[in-house]
Amino acid sequence: MSYYFLEILNEEIPADFVNVGIDYLGSAFENLFKENRIPFEKIVADGTPRRLFVLVSGLADHQPDQEEEIVGPPASAAFDAEGNLTNVAMNFAKAKQLDVATLKKVSTPKGEYLSGKRFTKGRSTREIISENVAKLIQNIPFKKTMRWGDKSFRFARPVKSFISLYDGELLPFDIDGIEASNKTAGHRFMWKDSIKIDSPEDYFNRLKNAFVVPERGVRREMIVSDILNIAGQYEVDVDIDESLLDTVTNLVEYPFAVLGSFSEEFLKLPEEVLITSMKNHQKYFYTKNRKNGKISNYFIGISNTKPVNDNIRKGYERVLRARLKDAAFFFENDKNVPLESRVEELKKVVYQEKLGTSYEKMERFREVSRYLTEVLSLSSEECKLIDRTAYLCKADLMTEMVYEFPELQGVMGREYGRIQGEPQEVYIGIYEHYLPKFSGDKIPETITGAVVSIADKIDTICGCFSIGLIPTGNNDPYALRRNSIGIIQIIRQKSYRIDIDKLVSKSLNLLKSKVNFDLEKVKDQVMEFIKQRYKQVLISEGIASDAVDASIDLFNDLIKIEKLARTLSDAKGKESFNSIAQSYKRINNILKKANHNRSEYNNEILTEEVERKLLDKIDGIKNEFMIRLSKEEYAEGLNTLLQLEPYINEFFDKVMVMVEDTNVRENRLSMLCSLKQLFDKIGNLSMIN
Repeated sequence: MSYYFLEILNEEIPADFVNVGIDYLGSAFENLFKENRIPFEKIVADGTPRRLFVLVSGLADHQPDQEEEIVGPPASAAFDAEGNLTNVAMNFAKAKQLDVATLKKVSTPKGEYLSGKRFTKGRSTREIISENVAKLIQNIPFKKTMRWGDKSFRFARPVKSFISLYDGELLPFDIDGIEASNKTAGHRFMWKDSIKIDSPEDYFNRLKNAFVVPERGVRREMIVSDILNIAGQYEVDVDIDESLLDTVTNLVEYPFAVLGSFSEEFLKLPEEVLITSMKNHQKYFYTKNRKNGKISNYFIGISNTKPVNDNIRKGYERVLRARLKDAAFFFENDKNVPLESRVEELKKVVYQEKLGTSYEKMERFREVSRYLTEVLSLSSEECKLIDRTAYLCKADLMTEMVYEFPELQGVMGREYGRIQGEPQEVYIGIYEHYLPKFSGDKIPETITGAVVSIADKIDTICGCFSIGLIPTGNNDPYALRRNSIGIIQIIRQKSYRIDIDKLVSKSLNLLKSKVNFDLEKVKDQVMEFIKQRYKQVLISEGIASDAVDASIDLFNDLIKIEKLARTLSDAKGKESFNSIAQSYKRINNILKKANHNRSEYNNEILTEEVERKLLDKIDGIKNEFMIRLSKEEYAEGLNTLLQLEPYINEFFDKVMVMVEDTNVRENRLSMLCSLKQLFDKIGNLSMIN
């Protein structure tokens, strides 16, 4: 078995581009070999910001030979009366490159046809790679590419060279004058000589000596180990954020952890300011004091160059010090300006061209918040706190700190509100109304944060739908999917009884004064959008998809939908439930075919014994069934309904519904319609598979 090795050496590409290149190359080579029927054992794709590589091992040298049977024209046209091949047959064989000796008559379900075999000798793997490798490299889906010098070839950053080895031998190709060879370069700053590569083993060993660790996993382990060693020496704890770890892993070829510090005077700043400055802006790992759990004035940066003096540390500290000095300046200026006075400034900020200013948006969701306080029957004090939170929650957008650090919106509103003496429920609510920010994020704990969060998010969703900004594919610039799931999470975890239909109507009615749109059409679109998000959430938690489908349109109360969906999902294992579901479908089909939707029937006409037994049983369980539903005891209600199963089965076994007597037929159809309406209260059982 053979191997193929490819390296693309380039100038440093952005950290998030590294994973894109690695993932694409791995899957692209896998598809290439599978499509060409070339067996292989393993494909490894990996890299650094300066190089991407692929190693395919256990690779067959050739495609297997292929034999195909091709069926052609009818035998009547392919053979003459004596059974000899006609010109039609010979032309078909020539066109399809068939072996004439294999031509024969075959029987098919459509009759007798001409058949022949085509033999294709497997091509060499080297040849197939040579034909495709340049195209695969050029098709890496970087979100941005560039040209350089006189090249027409586009890549994330200028490409320096390629290595292309097949079993230790050069497999030549070139792209726009850049020819493949068996040479590469070591670390940009710590290794000057070119490196000759004779095998994959050479590649990993010689690059490591040249201060390059090509594998992401190994670099990642080195970073974690160095961070933990430093943390142990200085008795601090480090929050090794996975996202930051992935980023710095893709920023270096050989990692060196560097401990730095900043003046303790900056510890007076809110922790989120310190964390944002270190983590988001400088890609440093912040540390915490082991004694009190608070942010310490030490940080750890990851250098791509081995520190030989204090210059790297001093550089890290100098850059961070400048950023923290700016933050401290902004903080001191901002906290002296009341949030309330900044609200008016929102009138100057365009939220969205067609939807108006941020102030207008605030006014809309503030009104929705007031509506929600009525729905939730909150106290007058809670209503005041929620109204205050809604009024102030966007004010920090006008602060210098948030202008410089947009990630801190909500955080700074909370801090300034606290300093300026706002009630705790208000300043916490200002921060929490942005929650949840992502899937799995925590939801607001305060009533102020929860209500304003729902109101703000529903205004965003309804506003965007009203002007046609509906998410398509991956395009969701206003995060409407995330906002919908956020509303769902808050309502479920808080057990709020909110009619989503009325909530959407309230928000859309407020938008009518600003935007011209078809209210009913947009309302239907928004409701369907939210319900589809809710369906995905419930299915991800293990509730059967058809059980969700049967429940999702029955109520506008998310809590009721979930309770019913879980009940139906759990019931699917019961034979009686499956039997009832099939009977429901049968009733539904009969009524549709007869185009019958009347449910009033005459008891006196229903004279068959099984009809009377079914009616008596319905009368016997109906009251208990309705009481169970009113108490949202859906499992108990369903069990009550399932008592009808043997009576319904007997009815269909012994009674003909579609009889000639019009009065009897119509009356039986009405009875079935009445029975269907009873079942409809527990879900659309026609959805159950």
